[in-house]
Amino acid sequence: MLKNLFISKVRISILTVFLSNINTPYHVRGLVRMLDEEINAVRRELINLENAGILKSKKEGNKLVYRVNKECPIIWELRSIFYKESDLGKAIISKVKTIEGVDIAVLTDSFIKSKYENDTDVDFLFIGSMKIRELSSVMSQIEKEFNREIRYSAITKEDFDFARKKKEPFLMNILQNDKIILIGQLSDLL
Repeated sequence: MLKNLFISKVRISILTVFLSNINTPYHVRGLVRMLDEEINAVRRELINLENAGILKSKKEGNKLVYRVNKECPIIWELRSIFYKESDLGKAIISKVKTIEGVDIAVLTDSFIKSKYENDTDVDFLFIGSMKIRELSSVMSQIEKEFNREIRYSAITKEDFDFARKKKEPFLMNILQNDKIILIGQLSDLL
């Protein structure tokens, strides 16, 4: 899908790198080595992305370093699109869609960063009337496929609404941090 939306293969590669490592700065030559692309093509796309407001650059020593511009109004949507189009994102979405009764599936900040701030952090939040046994089976498949332990929580829409009204810390942590909505829409969480 991305190659049909974006004209440049190099631009897609650069965006994939930056959007999957949103806090990491990169310089031109490092990207050239990483992507195995021509320096002029990489430089041209970095300039285009900076002109679009997606990246920003800063001179550090004798290197020009590029970072994601987190103030860009579309950066989080772009990140979501690129994640959903990644191999991991596609695999997760295809497996989760097989679970009957999942109305909303949220990929949390903890999963994105592979880091847990506290014991209640989860990788996924599922909202709906799904069968827990079916959900557990699919999540086990994903764990095996990606060789990674996955923490998840499943609640009904009524329990979600109640927890949101009570401002349960577990739920507020998910809602207030970065997240990618795999199934459903942001308005479903509001």
